[in-house]
Amino acid sequence: MIEKDEAFKMVKENVDTQNLRKHMYAVSAIMERLAEEFGEDGKRWGMVGLLHDIDYEDTKDDPERHGLRSAEMLEGKLPEDCLSAIKAHNSMHTQVEPEDRMSKSLVAADAVSGLIVATALVMPDSTLKEVGVDSVMKKIDDSSFARNIDRDRIRYCEKVGLELEDFVKLSLDAMDNVSDMLGL
Repeated sequence: MIEKDEAFKMVKENVDTQNLRKHMYAVSAIMERLAEEFGEDGKRWGMVGLLHDIDYEDTKDDPERHGLRSAEMLEGKLPEDCLSAIKAHNSMHTQVEPEDRMSKSLVAADAVSGLIVATALVMPDSTLKEVGVDSVMKKIDDSSFARNIDRDRIRYCEKVGLELEDFVKLSLDAMDNVSDMLGL
């Protein structure tokens, strides 16, 4: 299994966009926290979150390859279930369905991280500390806010046994722990 230093090096070598890197850090933090919640291996889940978009800049114009290319790049560095989760986070294009807890969690973490960041950015000081569960829950119900974020993907949390509000709280706590990395 890939070590954290090597994973961060891969991110720096393959992802030029700072906001995409921050997104990957946020998803990693949420996935680690979800693993803890479920009694799973936090290192593995965190790596899935960190590396799930490693191919995005190369595949953004070819969405059918997004996730598949990441898995190719990570072959031999992550176990097969981790590669499967990475492929499944883009199931609408890869046709690899999220079937296990890790895959479904990645779908939800990927989506909620964007909504939380968008919510933070409209706060007076643009910080995560200003964002509460209630404010994110209101934004989930406001389809005119951050329109590109699929609320049904956030609700994947329910497919792994978490209530939406509990998932939002867990995600906020996880992202708050890496707020310095996120610049929020």
